[in-house]
Amino acid sequence: MLSLAKALKENRLEEFIRQQEAAGVGPVKEAVFLKAASNVIKHEPRSDRTSRSASRGGSTGK
Repeated sequence: MLSLAKALKENRLEEFIRQQEAAGVGPVKEAVFLKAASNVIKHEPRSDRTSRSASRGGSTGK
């Protein structure tokens, strides 16, 4: 069985999709996916920015 991580790493996403569809896994509604993804995707706190990060105007100060 091809995992999603391996499919992404090896550029075999279409094969993974076919495998999951054959197993009876269907498409998910976008809103449901985005809600689930927001539970696992965490953003770095703004205080973790490096001193060379671009400012609001796009300048790095250099």
